Amino acid sequence: MPLQKLFHESLAKIKGIFGGNRSSKTHEGAHYVISKCLEKPYQRWWAVAESFPDSVDIQQRKVWDLIPKDRIKYGWYNEITGFTNRKLLFDNGSIIIFKSYDQKREAFQGADQDGIWNDEEPPYDIYKEQRMRLIDRNGEMIITMTSLKGVTDLVQDVFEEYDTIRSEYAPLVNKELPRIVEKGGMQFFLFWTVENPYINQDRTQLEISLMTKQEITSRIYGIPINLTGKIYMKFSTDVHVMPLEDAPIRNCTIYHVLDPHDAKPWAMQWIAVHPTGTAYVFDEYPNENFNEMLFDDKSYDDYVEIIREKEEAIRDLTEKRVFRRIIDPNYGNKTIRLAEREDTGHSRTTVKNELKKRGLKYIDGIDTIESGHLKVREKIDWKANEDGILIKQPQTFWTENCSNSIRHMSRYSRKDPNTTDGDVKDKVRLNEKHKDFCDLSRYFWMSDPYFFRGGKPFNPNVRKVY
Repeated sequence: MPLQKLFHESLAKIKGIFGGNRSSKTHEGAHYVISKCLEKPYQRWWAVAESFPDSVDIQQRKVWDLIPKDRIKYGWYNEITGFTNRKLLFDNGSIIIFKSYDQKREAFQGADQDGIWNDEEPPYDIYKEQRMRLIDRNGEMIITMTSLKGVTDLVQDVFEEYDTIRSEYAPLVNKELPRIVEKGGMQFFLFWTVENPYINQDRTQLEISLMTKQEITSRIYGIPINLTGKIYMKFSTDVHVMPLEDAPIRNCTIYHVLDPHDAKPWAMQWIAVHPTGTAYVFDEYPNENFNEMLFDDKSYDDYVEIIREKEEAIRDLTEKRVFRRIIDPNYGNKTIRLAEREDTGHSRTTVKNELKKRGLKYIDGIDTIESGHLKVREKIDWKANEDGILIKQPQTFWTENCSNSIRHMSRYSRKDPNTTDGDVKDKVRLNEKHKDFCDLSRYFWMSDPYFFRGGKPFNPNVRKVY
């Protein structure tokens, strides 16, 4: 389905088009506002541009081109000064008032609105003031912009750390880029300049030949400059996420992967490997937002009890026991001093040893970061034809209940590659905020998991061994 149609049908109260230059984003914004005003009487919309000349030359001219002239009740227009009094009144009582950011924040106080259209990025204080104007009428905001300023406060608020809904291969930069993203109920659609049939694409190709890849990513594909460092760009909730009841996890081999910590909760996944070799991440811990849990005070015994309770439920669901346990080799083998010397004479231990004492035996994961990233990319890779039918299935899926795993796969990225002087750093560090559950997938796939065909059938009457 075309992005334009999906944008118009989206029910998000804040949504936008991040578009390359001349990608038709302003056209779609004007079309959207006009259709909203005509659909329902007495709608109140602001159409806001960077400056008043921009409002006249871009927004008002586009609205004049698209509006049915027989629906105008008040709105004299000319190309020099735009609409008289910056107002356009429809015959059903709906009204568009044209404003600009150079009027400052005070001009956006007061009247409540059904909708606000920002064409290009608004100053952050104006954006926050505008949002307050939408509360009483349960209004909506659309933003149409090409982001050339990097990660501003606004871009960070509405776009950074997004979840990918749809992605697509971008040949000019030879990588997968997002087409639809979501964050906190807001949705944003990425329009590409090279898809606009109303501009001279030969001239566009000439301009592209003079651009760096970073400029192409922003000016042609609409991606804010510093948000191109996602580790798993091909991860898509549309493709990789399914309801738990749809996952074929009964005839599988069960793996448990653990990333223990000290100051934050332990991250865990339970993964089912199907006879086809496809893996299904079907349970995790914790079952609340990992990044909002600010501390952790659980003991080894507490965590062992959590694992046992989880795996008792998993046995009921799959009729399988855990076949293999994998642990982060770094913290899992970290030496920890005991409060009292053991009978064996040892005064030190490790997380892995403490879990083994309690009946849970883990093998070390392989912690080669670059190779692990490549392995996971290989396992999530997919391709679709022009009709959206998958012609290459991924080898990893996640079930909807694994919200931390899905969030981290969507948002795991590198830090800003640019220095304060505008140069590109030789080595770009990873952003660790959303790494934990991605590390679990990396440890899992680097362990060469497989479907185990041996063993005895599950007998629920046998004494449980952990």
